Amino acid sequence: MAKTTTTKHKFYVVDLIRSKPNLQYIEIPKYRVDVEVEVTTKGTLRTPDPAPSTALKRLEEAGMAELERYEKVIKEEAVKLDAKIATLMQTPGVSAQKEAEKMIQATNASIKNALDSAEGAAQKAIEARLKKEAQGDKLLKEARVKTTLKVSLGVIKIGASVAKLVATSGADVTAYKTIMVQVVKLGVEINQQLKNEATLRKDLYAGIQAYITLRGTVLMQAAERQGITDTKGISVKQPIEAIKKLTAKALAMGSEVTKGKDAKSIAQSLLDATVKGISAKVNDAEKARKAYREHTTKTRQKTDDLGGAADNLMKKARASKTLKEGVKLGAECMSLKRAASELAAKLKEREDFLDEMQALMEGNGMKVDDQTTIDKIKALDKKSIASEASTLIGAIKTVKGLVDNISDAVA
Repeated sequence: MAKTTTTKHKFYVVDLIRSKPNLQYIEIPKYRVDVEVEVTTKGTLRTPDPAPSTALKRLEEAGMAELERYEKVIKEEAVKLDAKIATLMQTPGVSAQKEAEKMIQATNASIKNALDSAEGAAQKAIEARLKKEAQGDKLLKEARVKTTLKVSLGVIKIGASVAKLVATSGADVTAYKTIMVQVVKLGVEINQQLKNEATLRKDLYAGIQAYITLRGTVLMQAAERQGITDTKGISVKQPIEAIKKLTAKALAMGSEVTKGKDAKSIAQSLLDATVKGISAKVNDAEKARKAYREHTTKTRQKTDDLGGAADNLMKKARASKTLKEGVKLGAECMSLKRAASELAAKLKEREDFLDEMQALMEGNGMKVDDQTTIDKIKALDKKSIASEASTLIGAIKTVKGLVDNISDAVA
């Protein structure tokens, strides 16, 4: 009489739909799948060995491959269903909601029927794998396999977004909230960045002031080394003009000072000595300029993004003419856009100013009038962005309050 050994191998899937598709109107439940595979080996003279664990693992892989096919089918059905409901929700209402629920019931029934057949499909896949294994394994040649599959069947449900659409006569509150989260996030980032603006502006002012002060000192020291003792009427605030006047004074003082040099050589010596003497401060000022410009550019870009988000929110509010407080929300979004535009314009002015400061740094600024430069730096404080920033944050709070009110109405 033939002897047999039965080996059981169990495995499970916590959720058959491991990667949920991005759906707007329906919710996919968890489908837990528990599988048990029994492999019975036969022997004529003695009790056969159990099926090896490695072979059982390969049978599991064959079953899993079949389950993955069902996963794909369910996901595709869910995506199609969500698209159909999206079409219905273009004209939301009670009747549309009931029609959506009928569609969902039909889909759930279809998925149940499919999963009912999954056990047989897994059995066939595992039998095919066992047959392949048996080709080179005497133990498995007459082995038999039994597959038991249990699915904890959940059901697809209608999403909360549908109920909200119906309750607000077509206003997509979920979309409002999503945009509002982006608006608040950008507002917080802008507010945080502007806290650093005053420090960076102070560093820029100090760097350029130190550079200008040293340049004048170095220029006069260079003149002294040339033997020019008469510096009356020389203003280092206009360096190129100062070099011309110092050169003329050197020529007037005669060969003892010029030592055979012509006007061009004297001027070049003064220029070279000045440039060399202030190179370190040029680097300090340029570093401060770059830091301030990078900060300004990033803040302006975030402000532009904020304006775009406000524009999207405003379009949605205006499109939902029956939405309670929709008109007011649209008006407040316009105020938010205006505040963002004003702040962005102010920041653009600062970027333009910093481009001018770069010209000052290039060539060590020997062609720039110092008084004009200082006046422009001081003007940064007069072009304060504090008021625009304050208006912007206030507008964000107002718009957020309105969106929260709309959400509470349909919660």
